[in-house]
Amino acid sequence: MSISITKKHQSKTKCAYVHLVLLLVGFISNNLVAAPFAFVTNQGDDSVSVIDLNSLKNTATIQVGAKPAGIVVSGDGKRIYVSNPESKDVYLIDGFDFKTIISKKLGLGPLGIALSHDDSMVYVADWYQDVVYVLDGSDLSLQAEIAVGDSPSGLAASKDGKRLYVADRDDNKISVIDTVQQRVIDRISVGNRPFGIRLDPAGERLYVANVASNDLTVIDLKQNSVIATIPVGNSPYGVAITPLNDRVFVTNQHDNSLSVIDPLKLQETHRLDIGEYPEGIIADPNANLVYIANWFDNEMVVLNTKTLRIIKHIPTGESPRAFGVFVAGGT
Repeated sequence: MSISITKKHQSKTKCAYVHLVLLLVGFISNNLVAAPFAFVTNQGDDSVSVIDLNSLKNTATIQVGAKPAGIVVSGDGKRIYVSNPESKDVYLIDGFDFKTIISKKLGLGPLGIALSHDDSMVYVADWYQDVVYVLDGSDLSLQAEIAVGDSPSGLAASKDGKRLYVADRDDNKISVIDTVQQRVIDRISVGNRPFGIRLDPAGERLYVANVASNDLTVIDLKQNSVIATIPVGNSPYGVAITPLNDRVFVTNQHDNSLSVIDPLKLQETHRLDIGEYPEGIIADPNANLVYIANWFDNEMVVLNTKTLRIIKHIPTGESPRAFGVFVAGGT
């Protein structure tokens, strides 16, 4: 009799243990976050370089469509979206095994790309069609088309999910889209040829890099009005802002420099030699670092945002562009 009770007890204990393990596995898999990587689009060899941000080494290469430009990584790092202007398509890539999940033909010139606040929708600016496409984040199915200004490029989505900002390069304006109504509700005049744009961490300001007027427009989003125009280097391209909102960085393509802006004084405080033809830039969400793609040097530069010293030069593919949020949670 005692033997029978013992076996029954052991069986129940084993079942309980297995059940607990399954619960833990389910919890871990549901809450798994991809390791920290930078995903750099390389227009010269149709690839994306995967850079481990712990080791600061290039660890993998992903082949994508023709002349990849725009890129955005989901907040958890599980999904990467790439726009390929020349092959006229968008790729969805798995953030764990770096394999393409799906690709979709889209318009005539998909360029700027961004995710909605909850990562459920993908916004893609079509340079030639003058529209922003709204895609489902899981299968890239087309949900809507929103007419904007001439040659839309950079995109930025608000954290509350209500607004999408679009740099209309050849109209010298920013289109403000109501994402619920899916239409433009305001247009703001900026400098000449706006391209890269970035929201500050508080969502109160929009910074706009104007390629042809060599300046940075600062917009107060409560009033949708320009509060400053800051001279920077030659052909400003991309913008990054530290998580603490204490410094703003602008890549200047044609003078191989990086402008450092004080957001309180609204003026340039430093201009650094950063490498040949810097383009994409993003600030690390968890460290005092910014990452910069240098087109002609075929590298990603790692810069300390406090000391303003270069920590490392990391080789990439050919002609890295990295236009967008190429690090999960980057600002």
